[in-house]
Amino acid sequence: MVATLSGWIRCTDILFHYHSSLKDTRDGVSLQKILDRDSLLHSRHPLASDKDGKPGIQAYVGTFHDGQARLLFSSAQVDYLRYWMHQMRLTTKLIPLPYSNCMFLNTDIASIEPTVFADLSLLSETSKVLSHPRRMNTHLRANPLLVNRRSVFEHLRGLWAAKKGVWCALNIDAWERDHTVISDVGWTWLRWDSGSEMLRRGHLVVTKNQTYAATSLEDSLSHEFVTINTLKQKLQSLFTEMQQNEPIFLISSDAQGTMRYLQSQLRLNIPSTNVLPCENGTGMYIVDYNELFNALIGRLDHEIEPKPLERVCHHLKLPFKMTRNAGVDSETCLDIVRSMVSGPKLDLQREARWPLQLEVQVQFPPWEEDPNYADLEGVIPPKK
Repeated sequence: MVATLSGWIRCTDILFHYHSSLKDTRDGVSLQKILDRDSLLHSRHPLASDKDGKPGIQAYVGTFHDGQARLLFSSAQVDYLRYWMHQMRLTTKLIPLPYSNCMFLNTDIASIEPTVFADLSLLSETSKVLSHPRRMNTHLRANPLLVNRRSVFEHLRGLWAAKKGVWCALNIDAWERDHTVISDVGWTWLRWDSGSEMLRRGHLVVTKNQTYAATSLEDSLSHEFVTINTLKQKLQSLFTEMQQNEPIFLISSDAQGTMRYLQSQLRLNIPSTNVLPCENGTGMYIVDYNELFNALIGRLDHEIEPKPLERVCHHLKLPFKMTRNAGVDSETCLDIVRSMVSGPKLDLQREARWPLQLEVQVQFPPWEEDPNYADLEGVIPPKK
């Protein structure tokens, strides 16, 4: 018995080139007709989808290990198309599969995400967006850091879409003159129960340390004044509860600093951090919102200092509260991560957010990067 290969085939190869492989035969003409824009949207078409009661074309976005993405059909879809056409007597015989060297195996692809297109023109346009930037492809081959960032971005999108685990943004603020003096700790975590989001917040203010670093508070936001011992107990309870819904995705812009506070200073019994999990993984994993943002804008190097929350919110067009404390910052961090990982594929997001940016790395004007730019311009006028 001959083993049948299964894998993925580019949508463009099937929609626009498959029929030509059958030469000028009657079967080739029938295949071309069944793949035209009107036929594809019929509810009983083998490549169709009726998700949410709306007709569309079922496809998949495949991300390769080098960070590039393509629109794909599964080999099972193509097989079904062949058998369906033969059973409907649209072909005189079972048409052959496309040539094997145009098929990608599962091992060639890092992640797969199903998607439905309302019409053929939208599918074609998306395919162009994903495959157009040859300059990006060249830079990806030469920049493993960006490849890794893009891979992590897409992996986290898939994990968020699976609605598994707990996503917890945890912020710890301390006195700037002595970082061992913790002023307050805030967290915002999200998990799913039967597909519905469940959101919880907490903000603990250390009473004793307000003399050194007074925490800015808003009457509309809940908070609790505690001792250091009570802070430890409540944080330990938080992690114990989250471990019941593993995996835990701990959102932070300073992973080493956060873990140092939790493990060394507060001496909490928490899971050790690991590399990114599979869909059914357990344990705890660090999610750095700055690294996700760097993947989105195509940054090719390491940052000397991470972007402040206000700058990232501004670039992503998210609201930003001027009152800052660990509780508010945790909400903002979760909003930033949610904005990116709950959206479409990385390249599609970038195209939608910054449609006029054609370079590998999104270039922001100086007044968007430096909040003091306007003040400096008054002192040192720009060159004409």
